[in-house]
Amino acid sequence: MDKIAAIDGTYPVTIEINSGGNGYLITIPGGVMQVERTGRWQPEEPIPPQRPPLFLQCDERWRNQTYAPQGKLTFCQAGCLVTCVASLAVWAGMITDPPSTAEALGRDGAFAGDLLQHPSRVTRSHNRLVWHGADDAVFWSPLYEKEETSFITWSQPADLELLRLLMRQYPVVVEVDYQPETPKVNQHFVVAYDYVADPAGGLNDDLLIMDPMAGYTSVLSYFNPAWLDWCKRKNVTKVQRTLTGARVWEVV
Repeated sequence: MDKIAAIDGTYPVTIEINSGGNGYLITIPGGVMQVERTGRWQPEEPIPPQRPPLFLQCDERWRNQTYAPQGKLTFCQAGCLVTCVASLAVWAGMITDPPSTAEALGRDGAFAGDLLQHPSRVTRSHNRLVWHGADDAVFWSPLYEKEETSFITWSQPADLELLRLLMRQYPVVVEVDYQPETPKVNQHFVVAYDYVADPAGGLNDDLLIMDPMAGYTSVLSYFNPAWLDWCKRKNVTKVQRTLTGARVWEVV
């Protein structure tokens, strides 16, 4: 049951709480508690998940370790996605860290060289993270009006409505361009956990992330200012332009 603030002695007092997903009104007229069930609890505003644990791919403890059994690259060079998976797993209640997660994924054949080529195999050792493949498209995209799998590619704009729906339940691994000022896309993964709309209803929104390279920060650190004119012409927000995809492991 949710914690209730201490009562200061002034009665009657009515408190609304959420317990196990059900709503209750508790009335304390004067030392006698009366409880009325109100049905399914619905907060006035969506409550985002707590931010995922911070893991850095260049942490001194593992920065120079290779993360894939047959790979050549180290965590600090290219271990962003594995680091994100470890963070999401700990958020889901599992006990792990990036090297432990990498070792388990290696045993399960999730890697091809340095690439996490078989993301569905994450579930074998991290059973609270479920991958939905081509035969199991379950995420409805309101913007593109189609069912998405766990492997989502956005060629701008990103579907923020879908992302926000997912983040009401759990953090989401999203993809950005690590060097957006260059012509070549440098794939990078971060964990998104809270969206902040532009108060003025414009293009200046934000997305809070756990970045395995930079820590807790804004996804707009990967927004290229040269994109702003295009955003204005297309009425696309900064976050929508910055995100290039998602890897959605459903937390169960």
